Amino acid sequence: MSRSSKVDENMNTILGEKVEVRGDIHVKSGILVHGIVEGNITSTGTVRTAEGSKVVGKISAVNVIISGKIKGDVIADNKIVLGEKSVLIGNLKAKILVIEEGSKFDGLSYMTDKPVQPETEENPAQD
Repeated sequence: MSRSSKVDENMNTILGEKVEVRGDIHVKSGILVHGIVEGNITSTGTVRTAEGSKVVGKISAVNVIISGKIKGDVIADNKIVLGEKSVLIGNLKAKILVIEEGSKFDGLSYMTDKPVQPETEENPAQD
């Protein structure tokens, strides 16, 4: 992992490479995904996907560091890093965006200084 991918936060939830989750995940801290998730991931910390991982769903967190494959939108209050072997098919929204050489990105990017609130019934998307 490159230096630009480092975030000072402890990951206290780890999904191993043989784990497959079908459903939404809500975590109050950081999460590291090595396996497959078919559902949305919401975190109050950092979501990190490892090389070889796959997420089909939306990711919302403070920071998102992608090294695997994502099919879905990614929203970060602060920073999104697309690692050199990452694949993102979907839109992204963040204050800071780092795209490393070799990453693949097919979608639109939105840069904002305002914190991004996850979409809920009480807080619909306002584009």
